[in-house]
Amino acid sequence: MTTISVFRKADGTLMGFASKGHSGYAEAGEDIVCAGISAITQTFLNGIVHILQAPAESRIDEEGTQLTVRLLEPIAEDKMPGAQLLLRTFVEGVQAMAAGYPRYVRVIFQDWRERKCSS
Repeated sequence: MTTISVFRKADGTLMGFASKGHSGYAEAGEDIVCAGISAITQTFLNGIVHILQAPAESRIDEEGTQLTVRLLEPIAEDKMPGAQLLLRTFVEGVQAMAAGYPRYVRVIFQDWRERKCSS
C-alpha cells in the first residue's frame, strides 16, 4: 500500500507531504496505481519548484519508495496562495486515487513539524 501523509499546520495551511511504499496493485512496470501516484507527486514537485519557484526541499530515499516534499519557511507572502493551490490540487488528486483504489492508497493528515526532509 502507498501511504501519503499530508503535512498541515493547526490553521489548515498545507506544508508538504510524504508518499511512501508501493501500491501492490500489479507487477512493477504494470502498476497503474503506482504510476498514477508517481505522476501526481512529480507534477506537484515540478509545479512548486519550477513554475511557482517557492522555497521547498525534496528527498527521494535510496529504494525509490518514499518521496518527501516540504515547503521551507519563511515563505514569501506572494508565493503562499500559489503553494496552497498546488497543494490543495495535489490532495484532491491523491484522495481521488485513494477513493478509487482504497486497498492500495491511503491519505492521512499529520501535524506540521518544521524540520528537514531527512528527519
